[in-house]
Amino acid sequence: MPVLVVTLVSFLETASSAKVEHQQGGTRWNENQDLIAHGMAKMSAGLCGSFATSASFSRSAINLYAGARSGWATLFALALVLAVLLWLTPALYHVPQSVLAAVVVTAVTGLIKPSSMFHLWRVSRVEAVIGGATFVLTLATAPRMYWGVLVGLVMNLSHFLYQRLHPRIIEVGMHPDGSLRDRQLWQLPALAPGLLALRLDAELDFASSAALERWVSERLAERPDVRHVCLFALPINRIDVTGVETFARLRSMVQMTGGVLHVSGIKLPVEQVLRRSGALDPGPGLQLYRTDAEALVALHSLHSNSAS
Repeated sequence: MPVLVVTLVSFLETASSAKVEHQQGGTRWNENQDLIAHGMAKMSAGLCGSFATSASFSRSAINLYAGARSGWATLFALALVLAVLLWLTPALYHVPQSVLAAVVVTAVTGLIKPSSMFHLWRVSRVEAVIGGATFVLTLATAPRMYWGVLVGLVMNLSHFLYQRLHPRIIEVGMHPDGSLRDRQLWQLPALAPGLLALRLDAELDFASSAALERWVSERLAERPDVRHVCLFALPINRIDVTGVETFARLRSMVQMTGGVLHVSGIKLPVEQVLRRSGALDPGPGLQLYRTDAEALVALHSLHSNSAS
């Protein structure tokens, strides 16, 4: 456990330092190259019996404060630290720690931007609370800062998992501007009588499958007149085994009511997975449409046939 915590804190410190440095420099951070280099350095440190290597947020801040712009600054700092360790340690011993602390504080102060927290609050209050809790816990548990990092990581993962388990599923209707939008939000009429037209704005995987199946079953129970269900599948970018099983159950559920499942705009990667599983085998209870416009024409013809 201690090794895991040290590794996690080290990598997070590396990521935070690099992101701030590249944002201010207007360059792109190659996280893979950076973390691979740190990993190899740590392995070399273990083989040589030295201390584990790590990035330093304060050292990066001092480099930015001094105007460093290239990797030569790191090499120069390395040479200077080596010279101090070999020949200048006695002189450095008499420098007050308050002077060294002032150098670090002066450099890091420019990286602290409280206004960004207020901006984050306007964008996402949940993420603002997570960021504020991480900041407070990191200060409160110092020097054991890893507790704040771990709590922030757990809170972020919990928030991410909650969002995946509660995807956005809406019944769509035709908006006056010609787009398909949330029927309840915009008070739109149904696309056709006896039709349930829905859209899943998420991946159809183990996290969202239960929510989709529950949503459809509840709507079918509330509206026994529904005989056609249309899934506008364009936002679905990926599907896994659980999603395939859920799709098959939805098809069976609609067929049991004597209806037809219409699927519009399904993307090729999702379609390939469903075809390999047999979930898209031709049958009377399934209709596929390449585009939403094609599906709308077919659904309109259903409405015309029922009216006549």
